[in-house]
Amino acid sequence: MVYQDCDIGSAKPNKATLAEYPHHMVNIANLNSVFTVSDFCSESHNLIKEIHSKDKLPIFVGGSMMYFKSLYEGMHRLPERDKDYRNELEILKVKNKPNFLYELLKNIDPTYAKKINKNDDIRIIRALEVYKLTGKQLSKILSEEVKNNLSNKYEVFQFAILKEREKLHKNIELRLKRMFEMGLIEEVRSLQNNYNISQDHPIRRSVNYKQAFSYINDEYGEEVAFEKALFATRQLAKRQTTWLRSWKDFKSIKLNETKEIDNDFKKIISLL
Repeated sequence: MVYQDCDIGSAKPNKATLAEYPHHMVNIANLNSVFTVSDFCSESHNLIKEIHSKDKLPIFVGGSMMYFKSLYEGMHRLPERDKDYRNELEILKVKNKPNFLYELLKNIDPTYAKKINKNDDIRIIRALEVYKLTGKQLSKILSEEVKNNLSNKYEVFQFAILKEREKLHKNIELRLKRMFEMGLIEEVRSLQNNYNISQDHPIRRSVNYKQAFSYINDEYGEEVAFEKALFATRQLAKRQTTWLRSWKDFKSIKLNETKEIDNDFKKIISLL
């Protein structure tokens, strides 16, 4: 939702909803750039301070578990992306044997290489990039103590809604049908025409957008795009549920049932 003009595929609230219920971190980034986990954490800390200064309660809502985990537990300071070096690595990847970049990483940082799949180009390129820019192995950086840990600075209340699998899958399919009816394909075609979106931009790998980009680039038809997006969304929901089940200190609640958390909210309000 952070990206401008990515409305349908991200299920962004419509303008009327946003006007009635103001949200933060919506439409704050341009697709010609990349909004990273680090950007999210930095922006979040600033927002928390700003909202607290107004005697208000900041509430984070969504399903971006990796982002929430990075915010809650803190994250290591890593350098920004180096587009030129990434292009060099992509050229090396094409000119050499399969898994050439992985072999490079094994020589530079064997500890980190053992932890990732040899075909995981995203993590491989990031590890090589970090080493080039800092001279330090990513495995060593990640072993260091993190700073700016949200869980140590504030009392954080966490709630999660876990739906039944059958009901969740039905809701996913209905929502995806609405996206296609609302013009997901046309939205993505407009994005491709109006922005200079790099091939490694996260939006091209995002569920719904990835399949729509493939459709307009004639990789497969619209029906296949829908089925692939449906499968990808269900897989994403499964991963999010797995994240949640391994999460600590959250209270599971049922949709539209607030009695279970009334006491928690009374406690939260008393802290303001």
